[in-house]
Amino acid sequence: MRGWRCPAWVAYLVVAGVAIGAYFLIPVPAVKTTLYGLLGLSSAAVTVLGVRRNRPVVRWPWYLMAAGRVFFTAGDVSYWVQSEVLHHDAFPTYSDALYLVYYPALAIALLGLVRARRPGKDLPGLLDALVLSTGAAMLSWVFLIVPYVRAADISPLARVVSLAYPVADILVLAVLVRLATGRGDRPSAYRLFVGSTLVMLVGDVIYALLELTIGYQPGNLVDVTWLAMYALAGAAVLHPTVAAISRPAPPVADGEVKVSRLVMLAVASMMAPAALGIEWLRGMAIDVPVIVAGCAVLFLLVITRLHGLVRLLSQTLRVVEGQATTDQLTGLANRRRFHDRWQAALRDGVGPTALLYLDLDGFKPVNDGLGHDAGDAVLVAVAERLRTVVRAGDVVARLGGDEFAVILPWTGDDQAHALAQRIVEVLGEPFDAGARQVFIGASVGVVVAAQGADPEHELRRADAAMYAAKTSGRNRVHQAVA
Repeated sequence: MRGWRCPAWVAYLVVAGVAIGAYFLIPVPAVKTTLYGLLGLSSAAVTVLGVRRNRPVVRWPWYLMAAGRVFFTAGDVSYWVQSEVLHHDAFPTYSDALYLVYYPALAIALLGLVRARRPGKDLPGLLDALVLSTGAAMLSWVFLIVPYVRAADISPLARVVSLAYPVADILVLAVLVRLATGRGDRPSAYRLFVGSTLVMLVGDVIYALLELTIGYQPGNLVDVTWLAMYALAGAAVLHPTVAAISRPAPPVADGEVKVSRLVMLAVASMMAPAALGIEWLRGMAIDVPVIVAGCAVLFLLVITRLHGLVRLLSQTLRVVEGQATTDQLTGLANRRRFHDRWQAALRDGVGPTALLYLDLDGFKPVNDGLGHDAGDAVLVAVAERLRTVVRAGDVVARLGGDEFAVILPWTGDDQAHALAQRIVEVLGEPFDAGARQVFIGASVGVVVAAQGADPEHELRRADAAMYAAKTSGRNRVHQAVA
């Protein structure tokens, strides 16, 4: 196709794929070592090139990973030279020191990306990462760590270096899971980068299992994992979406937990008893302190996570309940909450309860003549004035349109009438409706009900009293007679 250009990251993957194929097809140790070293160094080089080209906001983690990859490559090449050229099969050697430099560098770089993507606190993501990594650590203990801890035929230095590899893998896995469980964009570059780290960890595990069983030989098929790590890591930084990986995630409230994450957390939380069962089935000595510690850590992490979920659920329920019982425009109680509180007042009260039922006078011409925005502004102002004249325990509600109600617990006839008259006075003062002032009023019906009275009957009496106030001249109070 005329004018078609292959993206740099695709071209790099193709070249890397050819190199990997040649690595396994050409049985010459010198060629294998050269291809291995060139691919590793090229991965570091294109990482630097990709950062300069795509300009992510936070760059130092990528440079740190590139430097760590140079050390890892040096470890690969030196290992090949010792094994295939010098036929020196000692362990540990300086190659192991070069390898092990990469893991803390990678972990620190991953932490840098985590902080860049989520500058604030993200306790749920942290707890999920700790649960998953603790579960992985329990399996690693059984299959990878215990054999070296109990081995009697290795030197103390060899034991320490052997244990350093699975511990380093757990460290990297923990931070990688933290990156994956946090929020932020997940473009193609993100998937390439996470994939490169995962295949490296898979290769490390397979290598460790081989060393514990039949032994590892250079050129083994497991090498494809580390070679793929180089290729995917370089392609990730060359991809134009790499800048999105370190872009801060937008601040959003904690939402629902996906079923897939719950399943992973459940599986991870079972790793401690699974480790116990594996040791028992294989006839191994039971590591009681380790199993107990793992169970305790997982239990505390899961309980803390559940506490956060319950608290989030409670907060959500309170918000939903508030929205369901609050008038959206004025912030007053809506019709639903009014009926609940009115019924409760007559059912649970020990004294008389008054009800003021009021309807605005002259509001319709304002709403129709000046527009709904002006009408809404007047309704909001009415709500504010009603709040200023009632007591702390009174309930003010908007029943709909321009109808309002006030529940007055422990209030007799005289107090109720006086408060209703005060409401008529404050609502008779001018209101600002945009560019002009308007005057409205209120007709108020008053009833005083005893404990145990029928709420619906008393409400009808208040409504009738309000209409009596309107028909007798508006802007006045009418009190229902018992």
